[in-house]
Amino acid sequence: MARKSNSHSLDDGDVGKKDGIQSVSRALGILELFDERRPALTTSDIATLTGLNRATAYRFCRTLLNLGYLEETSSRTFRPGLKAISLARAALSSRELPEMARPYLQRLRESTGETVNMALLNGAEVVYVARLLNDDLLALRLFVGSRLPVHATSLGRAILAFLPREEIEAIIGDRELEAVTQYTITDHDKLVRELDLIRSRGYSLNDEEMVLGIRGVGAPVFNAAGRPIAAINVSIARPLDKTELRDVIAPQVVETARAISTLVTELAIDFYHR
Repeated sequence: MARKSNSHSLDDGDVGKKDGIQSVSRALGILELFDERRPALTTSDIATLTGLNRATAYRFCRTLLNLGYLEETSSRTFRPGLKAISLARAALSSRELPEMARPYLQRLRESTGETVNMALLNGAEVVYVARLLNDDLLALRLFVGSRLPVHATSLGRAILAFLPREEIEAIIGDRELEAVTQYTITDHDKLVRELDLIRSRGYSLNDEEMVLGIRGVGAPVFNAAGRPIAAINVSIARPLDKTELRDVIAPQVVETARAISTLVTELAIDFYHR
């Protein structure tokens, strides 16, 4: 959490008159003090760098310690805690994931000749973060930032299938599953069975459930903890049989997702040990 200057005064004039805003600004200001040159700081250091008195600086540090954002290495000496590291890693991954995955997605597009996408889960929707089009005029008119319902897409179901049961229930449990086409799964029990199938075989299929004439094969991207953080898919706007989907395209999608997952894991390990 690098800073651009060596000190930063956190007096009341910095942030307005609301105590809540001041407290957040001061707490974040303390976290921002830590960097490669200052991996650990004493209460006295923090007071000097922020302009707070020592008693106030110590109270902030104790609060951040109790929340897991700081660790106390010795008496009144602190360093970033695991929650701060996890937050930084999450921000890094969410910003860099589409960029670092692009060469893998490009190779998948070239090997299949089809449109390739990457999406993240956001509530009951997936959000497209990468989209590499082929030359098919029937390709969906989607773009980075487009949102689609999680239950009706191979991307969404590839992520859902590998989440804990309670999270799946929280996302789709009481929600009406919209029939986007006549083939969309709208029954909760049927969707749960489909997620079980996806989990067992490692990939998801979408057979005209989002758009008539469009089929998709998706697979999840996992982080170092084994949690699905994204999904990729191949979107196909041409006639093909299920054998080609299962035996030709699906293995390529799964292998690409695994390669990206390995890269994500290596990135997380490297970042953690910096």
